[in-house]
Amino acid sequence: MFKGFYNLASGVLTQTRNLNVIGNNMANISTPGFRQDTFTQTTFQDEMIYRIGNTDKSNPTPIGRMNCIVTGDGNVTDYTQGGITPTASSLDFALQGSGFFAIQSGNGVTYTRNGSFILDNEGYLYLDGVGRVLGTNGPIYLGTDKISCDSLGNISSEETGQYFGRIRVVDFQDYDTQLEKTTGDMFVATAAPQDVYTPIMQKFIEDSNVDIIQEYTQMMATERALQSAAQVLKMYDQLAAKIVQIGPT
Repeated sequence: MFKGFYNLASGVLTQTRNLNVIGNNMANISTPGFRQDTFTQTTFQDEMIYRIGNTDKSNPTPIGRMNCIVTGDGNVTDYTQGGITPTASSLDFALQGSGFFAIQSGNGVTYTRNGSFILDNEGYLYLDGVGRVLGTNGPIYLGTDKISCDSLGNISSEETGQYFGRIRVVDFQDYDTQLEKTTGDMFVATAAPQDVYTPIMQKFIEDSNVDIIQEYTQMMATERALQSAAQVLKMYDQLAAKIVQIGPT
């Protein structure tokens, strides 16, 4: 009987972790370039189930296996491209295809699909709260937001035609093994990136790829599973308390 405590408690903990992932996806539905996560589960302590006779129990027959404990296996990131939305800012950029912008942060180079850039205090192209946007020759200095950008990421002044540099876009062969998510829209690499020529759109932003209907559906299913496990766990606790009160007979 008391084995059920472990089964049910693992279910409560696992569904709580799943709700945290779903909640994070929903909270970032408006974050440009956000990549949604899916919580995956696994089991352990598999046991073989046997059929035995009512009187003769000498030859049990195996009929299958039973999973006792459910636990989290990790998060899987969905790298599917989100929708593209036009904006009024000349410092907004979106990638049409695979690849990432490279950002010089305080902890090294990080990668993102979030192209909602601004100018920092010194006039460099900057991702707010993260760092300066890298071009093919280092951080890109603009000094003005009156710029134009072609599909290859070459930036020049609208007023003088001065060339400022090209936005660096990189990609990786295997996202699952070569990228680690630090936040919803930022990644660090475990392997060297490759420069690519993914088309860039100026005055556009890539939306989050969260499917809000899917997340709502998963949230309701997870909440029901969590409530069911918690209710049965409470029943186990009440039965255990009665057994202690009655004592051995």
